[in-house]
Amino acid sequence: MKKISKKEILKRIREAGVVGAGGAGFPTHVKYEAPVEVVVANGAECEPLVRADRLTMQNHPREVVSGMLFAMEAVGAKRGIIGLKAKYKDAIAALDEQIQLQKVADRVSLFKLNDFYPAGDEFVLIREVLQRTIPEFGLPKHVGAVVSNVSTLVDVTHAIEDAKPVTTRLVTVSGAVKNPATFEVPIGTPFESLIKAAGNPAVDSARLIIGGPMMGSLSPDFSGHVSKTTSSLLVLPENHPVVMRRLRDKKRQLHLTRSACLKCMMCSDLCPRNLLGHDLYPDRIMRNIAAGVAEDIQAYTGAYLCSECGLCAAYACVMNLDPCAMNVELKALLGKAGIKRPNEPRVTQARVFGDVRHVPSLRLISRLGLLPFDLPAKMAEFTEPVKFVSISLKQHVGAPARACVKAGDAVVVGQLIGEIPKDQLAANVHSSISGLVREVTDNAILIDVK
Repeated sequence: MKKISKKEILKRIREAGVVGAGGAGFPTHVKYEAPVEVVVANGAECEPLVRADRLTMQNHPREVVSGMLFAMEAVGAKRGIIGLKAKYKDAIAALDEQIQLQKVADRVSLFKLNDFYPAGDEFVLIREVLQRTIPEFGLPKHVGAVVSNVSTLVDVTHAIEDAKPVTTRLVTVSGAVKNPATFEVPIGTPFESLIKAAGNPAVDSARLIIGGPMMGSLSPDFSGHVSKTTSSLLVLPENHPVVMRRLRDKKRQLHLTRSACLKCMMCSDLCPRNLLGHDLYPDRIMRNIAAGVAEDIQAYTGAYLCSECGLCAAYACVMNLDPCAMNVELKALLGKAGIKRPNEPRVTQARVFGDVRHVPSLRLISRLGLLPFDLPAKMAEFTEPVKFVSISLKQHVGAPARACVKAGDAVVVGQLIGEIPKDQLAANVHSSISGLVREVTDNAILIDVK
């Protein structure tokens, strides 16, 4: 690999609009500014049924390994570790071969994880791979690491080697569709086109979850467009438990919490953050809510530590309550009350961490009622005609990009259409097709195919 300076790496990544593809969307050029000891690539694919990262490693191992080396150069790390599940046999073989071809086995290695949820959570991943615990309200850099999704590393390689911006995304379309598959599509592609490419819904009354079954959001309809962080579209029958959980009434949940919580502590016993030693006790929060206690501020502020992984609600609670939803609601209420999320990292000591507290993915899939939909969803060519794309100006953490085109402008693939506002945390946005700008709003740019 040709030697390139940190400054130039960050410059090219910034220009290409690379962000965290795992879902958070943090601008990568900012993340790589911090010096750390080790880069950890996240290939664990946290959510059940999602296949995009696995296929990325399998089909683009050179770009993953090269992206890792560029990231290491940027942050000054001497080690790079790709964390992925041991069951990803084809991806492991492809990456091993590439590591040998690039002669970097002394610097880059694989860490094979068991198949459990949420293995892809960066706090859990760091604990598994490095045996280090990220502090409460901390970041991987506080334990000498930076975490990048494997798809992000592919984008990094393209940005540095080819000056190619982020214009496409791998998306798995699964669930109640006739032909589950993973497609590479232009950013801004309508969800409806992807669902049609997967054969359309296989049931009469279907709902769409953007993301995975545990942390994804329920869409009111099939509208919406692919962003840089879209990895999965999950179509399910409207009466499926995964859908119904998202339709629960908050006031009803509060009533059920007061009347049905057994105070059994199962939600805390399986909470990944609690097991890391973080001061998050969902059972304590539920007890206080049930009793109407307001004095236990420490328990309530612990809600800020919740990663919203959903294990407490979808797997742990025997009474079908939703501690995760209570935590989400509590965060909003704390914010409105002026009780801010703490910013100072607090070092903790892990309580229990091992196979005894790992939730096997297959068991979780079964509990969720998703076994009939646990299918390969292999790569397929996307042949659906796309008449237009809607490209969001905010596909990342921070401020929206500032539009630098106007209605009527002709654009080509890869052209800058949204730039980082001065002195703001943001990411550049580029056109994913060649065509004419139809409309520019505060939120998005609509481009018609030429």
